[in-house]
Amino acid sequence: MATIDNDPLFTSLCNEKTLQSQKEGFFNVFYQSVAENFKGPHANWLKDVYQKVPTDAAKLRLVYEDPLVAYEVQGTLEYVKPVFREKDAKFSRQRREQATTLLAERKLPMALMMACQAVMRAPAQGVDMAIDKGLTLALALLTRAEVLITMLDGKRAMQDLQLAVKCGLSVKQNADYYQRVAKCYALTGEGARAEVATKVFHQLTGQNDSAVARLKEELDDLRALKREKPTVEEQQTMPTFSGPAANKELLGASSKVKLVGSKDDPRGRYITAAEDLASGEPILAEPAHAVCLYPKFFGSHCNACFARLVAPVACGVCCGVAFCSVECRDRACATYHRFECEYLDLMIGSGMSILCQLALRIVTQTGTPEAALEKGNEVLGVLCAHTQYRDPEDHFRRTLMTTFLLRCLQKAEFFGRRTTESPEPTELELQVGAVLLGLLQTLQFNAHEVYETRITGKHRIDTAKVQYLGVGIYRAASMFNHECYPGVLRTFCGTSIVFHTSRPLRSGAVIPENYGPHFLRQAKALRQRNLRSRYWFKCDCRTCTEDWPLLEQLSDEPRLRCPTARCANVLPYPGKSGKRQTKCSLCKKQVNLEPCISMVETALDLYTSGAEMMANEQIDQAIELLTRGINIFMQVAVPPHKPTHVAEESLRVCFADKGTTSRY
Repeated sequence: MATIDNDPLFTSLCNEKTLQSQKEGFFNVFYQSVAENFKGPHANWLKDVYQKVPTDAAKLRLVYEDPLVAYEVQGTLEYVKPVFREKDAKFSRQRREQATTLLAERKLPMALMMACQAVMRAPAQGVDMAIDKGLTLALALLTRAEVLITMLDGKRAMQDLQLAVKCGLSVKQNADYYQRVAKCYALTGEGARAEVATKVFHQLTGQNDSAVARLKEELDDLRALKREKPTVEEQQTMPTFSGPAANKELLGASSKVKLVGSKDDPRGRYITAAEDLASGEPILAEPAHAVCLYPKFFGSHCNACFARLVAPVACGVCCGVAFCSVECRDRACATYHRFECEYLDLMIGSGMSILCQLALRIVTQTGTPEAALEKGNEVLGVLCAHTQYRDPEDHFRRTLMTTFLLRCLQKAEFFGRRTTESPEPTELELQVGAVLLGLLQTLQFNAHEVYETRITGKHRIDTAKVQYLGVGIYRAASMFNHECYPGVLRTFCGTSIVFHTSRPLRSGAVIPENYGPHFLRQAKALRQRNLRSRYWFKCDCRTCTEDWPLLEQLSDEPRLRCPTARCANVLPYPGKSGKRQTKCSLCKKQVNLEPCISMVETALDLYTSGAEMMANEQIDQAIELLTRGINIFMQVAVPPHKPTHVAEESLRVCFADKGTTSRY
């Protein structure tokens, strides 16, 4: 660590944060109980014994077998058991009744909240026959459907009705069911289907013409209300690439970028431009390899796709997570959630970080130990872990966390039904554990925080704020090297990561991303400290080398490129009254700066027009104007330049608005 670290204490705190909470959870107690053994003659055990073991698998095996730590480790792991929020039919029925009362009082938001709680807490069909004859979930869904119809949301109401039938609701001779179905179709504009449902309702009411007449009046009223107040949902726009879209080496990347370098290269493997790129070009639209939602959003966002929840679909076993649709639920429950379901609250209670959960997710989403080994080792094979620099105490903490995660997998029968209750792993379990331990190291440097744009007021740009929802791992996105002045703008569509270029980049140029500390907002000394301690490298990008000032200290006056071909000199801006004709000190030629000045003025005008378009919420027009301005400026001038960097940041806001947004 001495070769890269100038603040060991801060580095230690950063490392610890990527593994566990410093204040909450029982993992700290677990670690301290084991660390109590590192005293007296065993004070140097971590350096003299543990650190000298050559591989992660061997280190993991050591903690189960070495007498100094094995007793505490295995003894603690034996207490791992399911801890999760179970279903409660009585509670669900109470919430359902409250929803019905609130619906009658036209308190629709509260009615929907109560109905959602009723759905989430209801056990599966037949689990609790003492309440609602085992149909608590079906009745909760039926009640929520009625609330959603009143709120003019026919699509979600129909989903609830269909789910209610799958959960045991009888539709035979059920006139009320078909009445609701007709209303859903009326709201979704499917007139023919609404008419069919109305006819079935008519038959089931014994040809009751007055009842049908009332229903038709209600359908007309719903259609009229829907026309007056149409449902507006935020649309996400995934970018399309110009030219051949597919990149054979990088999933989700444009063919205009390429991967170069190697693990032996001081810069590692990194992304460069395969051809000239203009500002605002999409170069990456990559689905997440794995993604985890922060626990505080379990009640507001889909656990699988991060969509904001309106009528959540529940797991059949736990009440801890929710999904936006049956498709998301079934996909999750067929893979990762069936292994995490009964242990998720225990894992959260341990105080482990979201990166630990992400490491586990990479394993559990594969479905089998064999697939976990294959997919996990693929990830470890391409992403850096800096294992050679890791402090033995930090590595040991991660090994101890691995034993806990591995025990959860054992208890959840990820490896099948075990013949022993002993925590000591089999050879296959040890191999999967080694993958987990590798991931607990590499995710520290390669994970991305996933965000949505939160709109809190009427104006979608002025009131937009970034809200981080979770963390994902993206194999192609992880290959972009860092600069404090990034060349890409990072946004998200759902859990997919999207990169647009923020400025023009020549063919062969490195395409840099920013790992966090942007030069506009953080001074060099603090940036360097954060990068060293969080990512373990010293940044020597141009911004740091030249020590560019913060945004508020930047000059509005540009520096001009020498117009002479192949001359790399930069000339001062002459100002309004300065000479347009000057001699370049590098190429020694007399040059005319008038065309350069004219282009800079054009760029500034485009920045102003782009800002006006943003104020008018005309986002596409703003993007077009801002990118044109940046492209023109970069032809004749060089950064840093305050108006241009403001334009680049404005461009990021515009692209974020076209990604995942939500209104509060």
